[in-house]
Amino acid sequence: MSSDLSQIIVTTKTDPFRSAHGLTVHHRHFPEVRGEGDSPEEAAARLAELLSRTLDSAPSNWRRGILLRAIEDVRAFAQRERSGPSCGLSVVSRQGEDSRG
Repeated sequence: MSSDLSQIIVTTKTDPFRSAHGLTVHHRHFPEVRGEGDSPEEAAARLAELLSRTLDSAPSNWRRGILLRAIEDVRAFAQRERSGPSCGLSVVSRQGEDSRG
Protein backbone atom coordinates (compact mmCIF):
# COMPACT_ATOMS: atom_id res chain seq x y z
CA MET A 1 0.00 0.00 0.00
CA SER A 2 1.18 3.50 -0.68
CA SER A 3 0.22 6.35 1.62
CA ASP A 4 -1.82 9.35 0.51
CA LEU A 5 -0.90 12.50 2.45
CA SER A 6 -3.73 14.44 0.76
CA GLN A 7 -6.13 12.55 3.06
CA ILE A 8 -4.69 14.27 6.15
CA ILE A 9 -6.27 17.49 7.42
CA VAL A 10 -4.46 19.77 9.86
CA THR A 11 -6.65 22.20 11.76
CA THR A 12 -5.38 25.10 13.81
CA LYS A 13 -7.68 26.81 16.24
CA THR A 14 -7.11 30.11 17.96
CA ASP A 15 -9.45 31.36 20.66
CA PRO A 16 -8.68 35.02 21.37
CA PHE A 17 -10.87 35.03 24.48
CA ARG A 18 -8.90 32.26 26.17
CA SER A 19 -5.46 32.98 24.66
CA ALA A 20 -5.37 29.35 23.60
CA HIS A 21 -3.97 27.77 20.48
CA GLY A 22 -4.65 24.26 19.38
CA LEU A 23 -3.71 21.91 16.60
CA THR A 24 -5.58 18.81 15.50
CA VAL A 25 -5.11 16.30 12.71
CA HIS A 26 -7.73 14.00 11.21
CA HIS A 27 -8.08 11.68 8.24
CA ARG A 28 -10.74 12.48 5.61
CA HIS A 29 -12.36 9.06 6.09
CA PHE A 30 -12.55 9.46 9.87
CA PRO A 31 -13.24 13.15 10.65
CA GLU A 32 -14.72 12.26 14.03
CA VAL A 33 -11.35 10.96 15.30
CA ARG A 34 -8.80 13.70 15.92
CA GLY A 35 -5.29 13.69 17.27
CA GLU A 36 -4.06 16.75 19.16
CA GLY A 37 -0.52 18.01 19.63
CA ASP A 38 1.90 20.89 19.59
CA SER A 39 3.06 20.04 16.07
CA PRO A 40 1.34 18.41 13.08
CA GLU A 41 3.62 15.39 13.43
CA GLU A 42 2.86 14.97 17.14
CA ALA A 43 -0.89 15.27 16.50
CA ALA A 44 -0.65 12.74 13.65
CA ALA A 45 1.21 10.26 15.84
CA ARG A 46 -1.57 10.57 18.43
CA LEU A 47 -4.20 10.09 15.70
CA ALA A 48 -2.45 6.92 14.51
CA GLU A 49 -2.64 5.57 18.07
CA LEU A 50 -6.34 6.37 18.33
CA LEU A 51 -7.16 4.77 14.97
CA SER A 52 -5.10 1.68 15.84
CA ARG A 53 -7.19 1.15 18.98
CA THR A 54 -10.32 0.77 16.85
CA LEU A 55 -8.98 -2.07 14.67
CA ASP A 56 -10.24 -4.83 16.97
CA SER A 57 -13.77 -3.45 16.92
CA ALA A 58 -14.03 -2.94 13.15
CA PRO A 59 -17.42 -4.36 12.08
CA SER A 60 -16.11 -5.95 8.87
CA ASN A 61 -12.95 -6.78 6.95
CA TRP A 62 -13.84 -3.99 4.51
CA ARG A 63 -13.94 -1.40 7.32
CA ARG A 64 -10.74 -2.83 8.81
CA GLY A 65 -9.02 -2.34 5.44
CA ILE A 66 -10.09 1.31 5.35
CA LEU A 67 -8.76 1.77 8.89
CA LEU A 68 -5.43 0.17 7.98
CA ARG A 69 -5.03 2.47 4.96
CA ALA A 70 -5.90 5.51 7.08
CA ILE A 71 -3.36 4.49 9.73
CA GLU A 72 -0.70 4.09 7.04
CA ASP A 73 -1.51 7.57 5.67
CA VAL A 74 -1.34 9.13 9.13
CA ARG A 75 1.91 7.39 10.08
CA ALA A 76 3.52 8.46 6.80
CA PHE A 77 2.43 12.02 7.53
CA ALA A 78 3.88 11.87 11.06
CA GLN A 79 7.22 10.59 9.74
CA ARG A 80 7.47 12.73 6.60
CA GLU A 81 10.25 15.15 5.93
CA ARG A 82 9.04 18.65 5.26
CA SER A 83 9.83 19.79 1.77
CA GLY A 84 7.87 23.03 1.67
CA PRO A 85 5.61 25.36 3.64
CA SER A 86 2.53 23.12 3.57
CA CYS A 87 3.81 20.00 1.78
CA GLY A 88 0.59 19.90 -0.26
CA LEU A 89 -1.57 19.34 2.82
CA SER A 90 -4.95 20.76 3.71
CA VAL A 91 -4.72 23.21 6.59
CA VAL A 92 -7.85 24.74 8.09
CA SER A 93 -7.73 27.64 10.53
CA ARG A 94 -10.62 28.29 12.88
CA GLN A 95 -10.63 31.42 14.97
CA GLY A 96 -12.95 32.40 17.77
CA GLU A 97 -14.95 29.16 17.80
CA ASP A 98 -16.96 28.37 20.85
CA SER A 99 -19.28 25.56 21.92
CA ARG A 100 -22.46 27.65 22.10
CA GLY A 101 -23.41 26.52 18.59
